[in-house]
Amino acid sequence: MTHYICTGTCGGVAEKPGTCQSQECPKHGEPLDVCECADGKHEGVMSVAEGESEDEE
Repeated sequence: MTHYICTGTCGGVAEKPGTCQSQECPKHGEPLDVCECADGKHEGVMSVAEGESEDEE
């Protein structure tokens, strides 16, 4: 099932496209990423996001 997740620190999940709503998240206000996992682990999307943050350090 398609859902949308925040790849920031809040781990937000939504059924519809939108932006991160968590005030404390570094990705607040940024678009959520499409995820189609069935197990709720978001492995494909979250592992890409984790790799991006490692490259930025």
